[in-house]
Amino acid sequence: MSRSIVICGLVLLIAPQAWAQQSEGKSPAKESSASGGTADSPSISVQLLRSFHTIQVQTGTWLAKPEMCEGELQKRPEFDAWELSIVRAARADVVLRIDHQPGWFYYQYSMVHTVSQTVLASGNVTAWDGPAACKNVAAKIIERIKRARPVPKNEPRDQKDKKNGEG
Repeated sequence: MSRSIVICGLVLLIAPQAWAQQSEGKSPAKESSASGGTADSPSISVQLLRSFHTIQVQTGTWLAKPEMCEGELQKRPEFDAWELSIVRAARADVVLRIDHQPGWFYYQYSMVHTVSQTVLASGNVTAWDGPAACKNVAAKIIERIKRARPVPKNEPRDQKDKKNGEG
């Protein structure tokens, strides 16, 4: 009996140290987003981040309405450069979900590819209110996509018109 108590006590003393060492070894950037692969063979999540075109925003809180988060995404110049669009009723390539636990200033987000159910980005942001949370989440999502999908260089407007046969 006393031997089992000693063993249980040792496990309780050693286990938290082992967990702490494991979490210290991870970099914050890798905890919150799916990454991996090489330049020759990108991971599935990188391939999905490069190829999706439509986003649906869903929120689980009245503090951050979908319209607020959609607006913050559309304000970013990269959003137009990548030719992304937001859909509401139709099925989107990816779903951005934002939740909030009442009484706290933490907003959790995740971006999931709908067909494969692959998590492309996830994490949390700290904000006083929903609009600030939407702005922070939009910045995190755009930064995550940038790592997989380069932003096209802007051409002068007159060159675009000439390519399209106008002018």
